[in-house]
Amino acid sequence: MMSLLLLAVCLPAHAEDSPAVGASAAAITPPVETALAAELARSMSGLRLPDAPAPFLVAYDVLDGRVVDAFAEQGALVSTGADPYRNLRVEVRVGDATFDSSNFRAFGEPDGVVQRRLPVEDAQVALRREIWLATDAAYKYAVEQYSRKQAARRDNPIPRPADWTASPPVVATLPAPAIPPTDRAAIEALVARLSAELATFGDVEISQAIARDWQGRRLVLTSEGTRLWTPTGYTIVRVEGTTRLPDGSTVMDSRSWLARSLADLPPEEELTADVRALGTWLTSLRTAPVEEDYLGPVLFEGPAAIELFSQLLAAEVVGTPPMEEDSSGMVDMGGAPSARIGRRLLPAGWSMVDDPTTDADVLGRYAYDQEGVAAHRVELVEDGVLRQLLMSRIPRKDLAGSTGHGRSLGAERRSAVPGVVTITPHRSVPDARMRRTGLRLAAQTGRDYLLVIRALTPPALVESLEVGIAGEGAMAGLTPPYEAYRLYGDGRTEPVRSVRFSGVDRRVLRDIALAGANTGPVDMLDGPPGPARYQIGPTGGLATTWDVPSVLITELEIAGSAGGEPRALPMPPREK
Repeated sequence: MMSLLLLAVCLPAHAEDSPAVGASAAAITPPVETALAAELARSMSGLRLPDAPAPFLVAYDVLDGRVVDAFAEQGALVSTGADPYRNLRVEVRVGDATFDSSNFRAFGEPDGVVQRRLPVEDAQVALRREIWLATDAAYKYAVEQYSRKQAARRDNPIPRPADWTASPPVVATLPAPAIPPTDRAAIEALVARLSAELATFGDVEISQAIARDWQGRRLVLTSEGTRLWTPTGYTIVRVEGTTRLPDGSTVMDSRSWLARSLADLPPEEELTADVRALGTWLTSLRTAPVEEDYLGPVLFEGPAAIELFSQLLAAEVVGTPPMEEDSSGMVDMGGAPSARIGRRLLPAGWSMVDDPTTDADVLGRYAYDQEGVAAHRVELVEDGVLRQLLMSRIPRKDLAGSTGHGRSLGAERRSAVPGVVTITPHRSVPDARMRRTGLRLAAQTGRDYLLVIRALTPPALVESLEVGIAGEGAMAGLTPPYEAYRLYGDGRTEPVRSVRFSGVDRRVLRDIALAGANTGPVDMLDGPPGPARYQIGPTGGLATTWDVPSVLITELEIAGSAGGEPRALPMPPREK
């Protein structure tokens, strides 16, 4: 199994409260900002290699705060840590906005983005040394990347979009926000108790709990003139259980809770009740049948519906173009972006809006993105058709201008990422009607039950990625369900296991027969659309919020399997 001990390599960006801009306040400038400003001025005035272009953009992004990580198994604390955290991301671009060193990938070669841990003590000499080394390395990598990009394009005169979009600088004059406290003892005790609670179920073989409490602040400082401090932080707790089936294979399920801080998590009694529900479900799967070769209607309930829309639609509304590739001297532009204005994504009458500026108290809310651009409300889908796209400052051939959605993890480029998404159906119906309709559609296929999906595996917890090979059949298109059951006409339910979708893509959303009411916004940690979503780990990611209805889809194909290989002994947790 994928142990929950696998943590994200670096702390992600997440919910950022609105900074005040243009207000006056007397405050002492944090030493890290003083050091960054000095090195920024030095870099723009004197960072230049002979016969090489000077940087036209230097951007510093610092995460400064405290982080607590704790992991427990079977009620025992396995690993824990509480540390100050100060990490610098430097991006240097050479060339100009129309053609620069970015948006290009040469296999195995570094680009103009460098990350470096900074001293947690506020000594100017130590801070400036590390900032200078990171900036110097980023500049040299950018110069090399610029040359590789020029060479790759030399014999390929295909018109291409510019690499960068100008945006007015933002200067926030309020002081840097204070760093909230963290509570290591409380986090350790909580994961120990929750994993112990799950371990009380005798059929649960592995009971794990992991938590991260990150509280801090972010500074974006650029050569364009942007200076922006924002508070940032979240607390996530995740519990995962594994049970062994009589045939020797294993199945797993998880629960997670995400909040702005430890104090904002649900009461522990509620967490414990959820853990017990997890244990009960895992126990029921020991005698559950495998759902094999199902073809018919499928009902996606609240949590599963969120993953359904997130996995199928995120890439369809993001306008960031693919990276230009250079592999063994052959240029591959990566094909056209999947997001196409004018494409029908949802049934007639449906809408989809992304509004990070919402007044709702959700983690996906923010005022400025990681590029220092003000967030905007974007009416993505109208009457089921895609009308606008989410954009960062990376333009594409047919569209330029950021919507304030430029975010990323670590050293990845700032691409557009959903913030606070609301999907509204043309009409909502009661759950009872959706179930009756689903049973009627199932009867037309010769089945006396409706397949209901209650939870899908988050991409970050998927054990392995599918690789499509011609002739091997359709790929799943969705992560496998954690929880699925059969609903019979008399109201009886029966859990099923080892469900695997086949051939699912965005087009199935056009086949939504009915939708229930929106259940309210749900916060989650996610990565940018693409492979990065599968690499953020159980406690990493960018804060996003989705508010969607439960949906009944008229037809999906399921390819069941026993699921997993028999193992004589449980796998030990992996080390960081």
